[in-house]
Amino acid sequence: MMKWRSAIAMDVVRSVTAPIAMFGFSFFVAAMSSDAAEPRLSSLRKPNEAALSPVELLGVIEIAGNATDECPIEGKLEDGSPLNQFGGLSGIEYDRRSDRFILLADRGAGDGLVNFPCRFHETDLTLHPATATIQMKLIETRLLRSADGKNFLGSLESHGIDFAATHTHGGDLDHFTALDPEGIRCMADGNLLVSDEYGPRILKFSPTGSLIGKMVVPNHFGLHSDGGVYGSMGSVPNRGLEGIAITPMGSRIVATVQSPLVQDGRIENGRVLGRNCRWLVLDDAGDVESEVIYQLDDETTGLSEILAIDETRFLVLERDSVPGADAKNKRIYIADLSNATDVKSHPFLKDANLPASIRAVEKHLLVDLLDERFGIRGESAPEKPEGMCWGKPLPDGRRTLWVCCDNDFVASNSSWIYAFGIDSSVISSTEHLTQPSAD
Repeated sequence: MMKWRSAIAMDVVRSVTAPIAMFGFSFFVAAMSSDAAEPRLSSLRKPNEAALSPVELLGVIEIAGNATDECPIEGKLEDGSPLNQFGGLSGIEYDRRSDRFILLADRGAGDGLVNFPCRFHETDLTLHPATATIQMKLIETRLLRSADGKNFLGSLESHGIDFAATHTHGGDLDHFTALDPEGIRCMADGNLLVSDEYGPRILKFSPTGSLIGKMVVPNHFGLHSDGGVYGSMGSVPNRGLEGIAITPMGSRIVATVQSPLVQDGRIENGRVLGRNCRWLVLDDAGDVESEVIYQLDDETTGLSEILAIDETRFLVLERDSVPGADAKNKRIYIADLSNATDVKSHPFLKDANLPASIRAVEKHLLVDLLDERFGIRGESAPEKPEGMCWGKPLPDGRRTLWVCCDNDFVASNSSWIYAFGIDSSVISSTEHLTQPSAD
């Protein structure tokens, strides 16, 4: 059994229409309520049907930036945007129990400047390879709530209050009001595992969004500064726990930071720079099994997501923060930690040239999202591919890989979701894939 700090509460279930019972809880069907909320199919070219490729773009959907969700709270945020604005997709997960997808929103508009109630969406995503499209139906929006039923907010103001209470005044580390949700996974028991960048934290929620547990994150992964002055260790604000993965057998949980911890980088002009991203590997009891180093392509990229292939191999989404035609790096790697060195006893690893005794996670390029054959590159290229999940396999045996993009809740920016077909032979062997050259 995984070890959790318990948060005891009763789930609060909102009734808006007739309920549909699913695995012990009641969910409620609702459609996107306005014309603006209707997904717009993209104008991207169809994949080349004649091309025999181990990775094929099968479908895409473009969702208008002014689309609305099914948030149960009405009104507007401090910046005038509606409380029910759909966007900010930071994570995606396929729930086999319901045959539906979960879309996770991050902290909201304005990079934390508004009191956005944190949420996730249950959706039907239907892939139509013949037309290279995806059809989406929004089933329900659920708010993330504390154990006592209060909505978690994405605002920097709430985060600042939490930080001051826990670090300045010796407050309760288990009491917090703000979240920046970045990754989401379905657990074997039907609950949801969420990575939070603010804490950073690894949290367990019920399927209806109530907090029921919290995993212990080591202190040297924690946030020890809420501004531009850094200490000797810990996460960088807005660059903390980004990706979360659960292996198929459930033997491991792996959490990743977006960029190097303070102790694994160098500080220049108020920024922490480096290539060594430290992963936190937990066993099935929730105890720290190991820490390993994943090396970014260069100092301009960050790690957005991790997705388990098996017990030791993962897909890693690595990208720059550049939109449109100037984008250079939006890549998905196969990463293998089988031979990676446990670096728990190495508290500082600032140099990209690791000591000979330390082996980093091995990585091979699987998908370059900017490859011209996908038609994603150019002026319309999204800045932030953020989430990945496996979907249902195709009739021909290929796996489907789904990727969602974050539009930062900008009404003029669309949200994008892509579905790729992945040949199983590519996943089973990396011999023919490209391995990054050493600097």
